[in-house]
Amino acid sequence: MANTVIGQKFQVNDQVNKKVNAGMNIRTSSTPGIITQVREKLNKIGRPGYYYTIKWPDKRTSEHAQHNLTPVL
Repeated sequence: MANTVIGQKFQVNDQVNKKVNAGMNIRTSSTPGIITQVREKLNKIGRPGYYYTIKWPDKRTSEHAQHNLTPVL
């Protein structure tokens, strides 16, 4: 039986990379960002999904769903 994480995976100030889907390959971006905000959003059946606002090193910010992010080790 595999370990699965249910709920919020990341916290504010965690470093993450964005997954990049390039056809058959899934890789991560080379530049890590820092989570600045966490937002919980309910889907149509009432289950929560977590969305994170990320600040990138070039000062841009963007919002991504939890399943599109990986932790920086």
